[in-house]
Amino acid sequence: MTIYHWLVILLVVFALLFRGWQKGSKRFILIAFVLMFCIHGLRDNATIGNDSRTSYRWEFYSMEGKSWDSLGGIRDWMHFGQEGEDLSGRDRNFGTKWLMKAVYDLTDGDYQWFLVAVAVIILGSESVLILKYSPSPLQSVLYYLGLLYFSFHMSGTKQTLAMSLVILSFMAIVDRKPVRFVILVLCASFFHFPALVFLPAYWVANMKLERGYLIFLSGLLILTYLFRDRLISLMTEAYYSSEMATTSQLRFLANKVIIMLIIIVAALVIRPPRENDRLYRVLLHLMGIAAVIQTFAGYSNVFERLADYYFQFAVIFIPMVFEGVRTERRYLDTATTQLVCSFGPYIFGSFAIWRFLDTITSDGHFVPFRFFFQ
Repeated sequence: MTIYHWLVILLVVFALLFRGWQKGSKRFILIAFVLMFCIHGLRDNATIGNDSRTSYRWEFYSMEGKSWDSLGGIRDWMHFGQEGEDLSGRDRNFGTKWLMKAVYDLTDGDYQWFLVAVAVIILGSESVLILKYSPSPLQSVLYYLGLLYFSFHMSGTKQTLAMSLVILSFMAIVDRKPVRFVILVLCASFFHFPALVFLPAYWVANMKLERGYLIFLSGLLILTYLFRDRLISLMTEAYYSSEMATTSQLRFLANKVIIMLIIIVAALVIRPPRENDRLYRVLLHLMGIAAVIQTFAGYSNVFERLADYYFQFAVIFIPMVFEGVRTERRYLDTATTQLVCSFGPYIFGSFAIWRFLDTITSDGHFVPFRFFFQ
């Protein structure tokens, strides 16, 4: 058994002890945060993770002797760059470099502390999201693992930091704070420029699930197709890499949209949205946008990165589908709805556990696991 098996076992055990299936279970969420932090933040920085142990590690150590001005700023963020131009010294993702520089200076160049900081930021934002909105924290944590965000956050540092700020911007949508929303999304783009893809979310989230929303999705589908080459160019520039996914990876990424569509269809059938069920409707809108963007993953894996800014909220959306809220609009009779809401979480949760363990234990970037002190 690997440490990842023990993580799942301990999460289930502590959920049973501290009612982790009930909304607002603070003790369980705190324990889950600690367990995941031990793996995420205390892993050996030279062996565990993909980009985090290679390119980001090298970039962190390159902070030695650099001035703050040389790391980039707002002017560089606004610059789109010319083809063939060298932006390796100053770039629009300056927020990540600023954080690296701050940790480097404070810790005398200890990269382990940078991983600790990243783990606290992303796991902290995920924990607050689950605490505030999830009807079942245990389910949300399992989906966080099963949708492979936990493993991705141990690798893609720039987008990880940006996604944590996007989570906070989602809370601004729920609280109807448009100024705060825009500021947070802009700050997220300082860490990972493509986070700007989330800017339309505030307007879309307040649309009715009717003709206007369907027209918007159709327009998004057309625009994404027409400008797919430019989007790929922007993303590869943001990563300083033109490397594309393999054929098998592209097949997986293209098939991922099927999972998204299954979740959306299940949501519409099991719990049709109501006018006064705003949070649920907001999340359903975000899932629709994620599915549209993910449709283009067959062209390039960069579209999955864009879709994840929206789809990451599935960790709280899926438990809401099985919450069993009464509604006048039903496609299933009462008995069938109760049956689905009773067994659905076990089926989805079991699939999430299997997918997480099957993926991460077969990935050489994560096994064999080592702590930094080993």
